Amino acid sequence: MKKYIIKFIFLISVIFTIGCSGEEYLDKQPPDQLTSENFWRNAEDARSGLTAAYSELEARSNFWDGWQEGRSVVEYFRSDYALPGPDATNYSHWMSIYNFNYTNGHIFLDVLWSTNYKGINFANQVIKNVSTMTSDQISEDEKEQILGEAYFLRAYYHFKLLTLFEQIIIRDDVITAASLDKPLATRPEAWDFLFKDFEIAANKLEFEIQPQDYGRANKGAALGYLGKAYIYKAGDQSSSTGDEYQKAAEAFSKVVESGQYALVDDFKSLFNGENENSKESVFELQFKSGDATSWNATRLHSFIGDWSIGGWGGILADDRLVNQMKKEGKVAENGLYDNRLYATLYFDDPYFNDESAGRMEGSTWSSLIESTYGDPDAKDDVAFFRKWLPEPLAGNGYIGLNVTLLRYADVLLMYAEALNETGNTETAVELINKVRTSHGNVPPVDLNTEEAVFSQIVHERVMELTLESTRFFDLRRWGMLDDAMNAAERTGFNAQEHSYLPIPLSEIQTNTEIN
Repeated sequence: MKKYIIKFIFLISVIFTIGCSGEEYLDKQPPDQLTSENFWRNAEDARSGLTAAYSELEARSNFWDGWQEGRSVVEYFRSDYALPGPDATNYSHWMSIYNFNYTNGHIFLDVLWSTNYKGINFANQVIKNVSTMTSDQISEDEKEQILGEAYFLRAYYHFKLLTLFEQIIIRDDVITAASLDKPLATRPEAWDFLFKDFEIAANKLEFEIQPQDYGRANKGAALGYLGKAYIYKAGDQSSSTGDEYQKAAEAFSKVVESGQYALVDDFKSLFNGENENSKESVFELQFKSGDATSWNATRLHSFIGDWSIGGWGGILADDRLVNQMKKEGKVAENGLYDNRLYATLYFDDPYFNDESAGRMEGSTWSSLIESTYGDPDAKDDVAFFRKWLPEPLAGNGYIGLNVTLLRYADVLLMYAEALNETGNTETAVELINKVRTSHGNVPPVDLNTEEAVFSQIVHERVMELTLESTRFFDLRRWGMLDDAMNAAERTGFNAQEHSYLPIPLSEIQTNTEIN
């Protein structure tokens, strides 16, 4: 879809004008210029409009305040297992997120709110205009495909907002000056709305996707997020009706039974760029290094990596995370800890000090620490994150390392949770073992009570999904936030105030329907 970038830029300017201005314009328009009314002429215009709808995924169009910093800081720093790195202390707006003393005027809150709503408005443009296209303008198959993706994106953006903010505005039509002011919806209303959109998307889309379309939503993504949304709603005390786990299981079962997905044997390859758009990827955010036609690169790896390997030192891992990941001991078939530990973290350990293996940028932990900090023992009590780091990291600036937003392993673990909560503990254990034996190289577990299976799921989600923007939301839906933050000595946290982000001040000031 890269060839539609020029039209996409035009479309953004058109929609921005429609959504954000109440000024009157001259009625006469030059007949040879596109407007929002005559843009939707054919399939090519529909594709360009869809490109615009994808552009706001995870705030990546706002690179520094959005993708590069906003999402990472808001979603990583609020985990009980994360610590600010040495570079983080230079930025008060980062530290206010970590310390939970941010206000509703914080720039990251504003960016995350506004970019998701821009994405919604772009998706609404597609839904409204492509729906009325005739067979002379676009084939029925492509029309259904584009509409299915637009409904998915509208649901995805609403879901993203609902996980971050306690109340949101449902936007089900293109924003105009008359509809700009709109009240907040209740959480049950918002859940019902996005469930319907995910279901519409799943009904319109197919599972199979061609390589040239990687990054676009398919039926698996729609069903996967439908199930995930039900799992999240199950833990939402304001909205749960008691049937969410059953509905989640039904959605996940269709993903599993499709036969389209499988676990990748090399866990580390899912995060270092060696295995992008793999058979385990359900929905993946596409990045690419700059070339003559486009530029959509990332430096997430620089934010994560320590100074000793050429990173910026933005984030550290709490030692409680290291202890949790070592919990089972050296039970892996290769005599190590659960192998997911070494793909997730790096720290002072014989594994990273093996001179013959050169697992740390071709070197060892001790030599890199000594060359950076002057003493090989200077960081013995520190652990760094390894996920999302290319190999080698040093010398890599803006690169095209993709970020998988939903993996099949996550689907299997959520499916196991849903089955366990609905009385099918035996099958839940089978799914847990499929994940842990494939990715951790560790023996299967033998569990037979709902409580034991749930405890194992909590552990497996740490082993599998650390630094994948799940931990804070998992703790919240399980009712475990207070205990986890107390254990992490995060004294600024208060569950009543900080389980959700406040409505941004910018929305309160411009929307007369919000008090």
